[in-house]
Amino acid sequence: MKSLFIFDFDDTLLESSAEVRVTHEDGTTSSMSSEEYAKYTEMPGDLFDFADFDAYPQNAEIIEPVFAELRAAIALSGPQNVIILTARSNPLPVELFLKNSNVPTIGVVAVGSANPMAKASFVLSKVKDDSYDEVVLFEDNVKNIRTIRKVLRDGKVRLTTNRVSNGRIVDVQTESILKTLLLKNWKF
Repeated sequence: MKSLFIFDFDDTLLESSAEVRVTHEDGTTSSMSSEEYAKYTEMPGDLFDFADFDAYPQNAEIIEPVFAELRAAIALSGPQNVIILTARSNPLPVELFLKNSNVPTIGVVAVGSANPMAKASFVLSKVKDDSYDEVVLFEDNVKNIRTIRKVLRDGKVRLTTNRVSNGRIVDVQTESILKTLLLKNWKF
């Protein structure tokens, strides 16, 4: 079975002080974390500033359980089958963060959109182009998970979703990659 491991970046692999700034139609401004933004309902006239997400993550704290899964996925399937899929528009800060965290070079895809269909479209094309049998997803945004499930609904590709919330993996459908490796006594 050929497996593709996909990890979101912000609020999945790490938490940072990055914020989305909003200028509302009435001229007032507000700021929110990426987690708050994921739940925000856009109002008419809202203008968004995502500048913090085009830079290296400030005050970053690695979410250890998910980072361990990332390292395990690389060890299990090789770096060519592991991707960071982010809503950020610039992949370079993510690539630099991973390099500084001693993660082997893996693909980083920045879709440049918070629209869940942007990530789902990438996943669908990647699965079709590279003939994957299984996708294992680590994501904090429920809307992204649901949309990816919808595009892979035909049953030809097995999808395992792992939702990340408050620094933990929740809503796991199958055993973790890390647990599988530990049971096999793998060293990485």
